[in-house]
Amino acid sequence: MSISAPRYASVPVPHEGRGYRILAVMRREFVHRAGSSTLLPLALLFTVVVATILVEGFFAAFVGGLTRADIESALESLPWPFLVLIVATSAGAGTLAEDIGNRSITLYLSRPIHLGDYLLAKAAACGAWLLLATAVPGLAGVVIVGLLGYASLVTALGAAAGFLAVGLVASVFLTGLALALSSLTSRSLNAGVAIFGLVLSLYIGVSVVSAVTGNPYVRYASPLTDLHSVALGSFGVTGAPTDPIGSAVGLLGAGVLLALLAEWRLSRIEVVGE
Repeated sequence: MSISAPRYASVPVPHEGRGYRILAVMRREFVHRAGSSTLLPLALLFTVVVATILVEGFFAAFVGGLTRADIESALESLPWPFLVLIVATSAGAGTLAEDIGNRSITLYLSRPIHLGDYLLAKAAACGAWLLLATAVPGLAGVVIVGLLGYASLVTALGAAAGFLAVGLVASVFLTGLALALSSLTSRSLNAGVAIFGLVLSLYIGVSVVSAVTGNPYVRYASPLTDLHSVALGSFGVTGAPTDPIGSAVGLLGAGVLLALLAEWRLSRIEVVGE
């Protein structure tokens, strides 16, 4: 009988792949943002957009059928941009600010996850909520009017492509904006106020400056005006306040630059050693 102390050996912990780690952070972030402040405006967006498309389809059925211009009117409703901004604020304000405030970001940015993977996961979670707010309600409305026979297949497909285009452009810009402003503070409330206030201030300020100076190029500085132009262009409606393609390129470029700003800001944070 041996009197030597027993030896214990731990089972090697398997290292998950890079994709698994990104999806894990994304899933956690997406579920964490599923609160009433996100779900309520999202439900209102679905109600407003789908109801508008159904009403337009019902009356258009008596005068020759629904057109893409009729469906685009769902994006012209007054609550739409405000509800989208509320979703962006709720889903994006605390994306980085909360981790900075409680210092959990120092653990996230340590091995085995890298800064780019962390930021990609956070951006994907925020962007998913924004796509749910900007594209999915319109797609649901298009499917319903298509099944009811209010719109032809060509019109329904064109409208679906329009909603996807608007949703992608809006999601890229607002996600980049949320990441950038959330990376600059440790309080999600400050980031939320900054997101909502900055976009609305630019819209009001640009409208005043454009009216006083008569310079049409000033309008490009307003994200809401640019998004309105993208919506009109995507549905083939004339009268956009700015060039739809130029507005789309500007919003996409601004979103990418803002995301890079967030990456630079996070790179300045000290992390726990390996």
